[in-house]
Amino acid sequence: MLATNIDSTWLRYSKNVNTTKHSKAWWDEDYCKDLNKYQQSQSLEDWKNFKKMVKKTKHVFFYDKIDKITNKKCGL
Repeated sequence: MLATNIDSTWLRYSKNVNTTKHSKAWWDEDYCKDLNKYQQSQSLEDWKNFKKMVKKTKHVFFYDKIDKITNKKCGL
């Protein structure tokens, strides 16, 4: 009974999430590779590696964006 309720609740409120390489501008091949690795293993170590990679990738992407905007305003 409990398992049936949990299963029906899960199906009612969950949603499918499709990740594609075009979902965010900063996503790259490493993101997809590490995400798939974590999804397959579900290990804490792979999750930590994935989060570190996301943080690094975002940092580099947005730093480059800010640098381009700054150089454009300064006429460089």
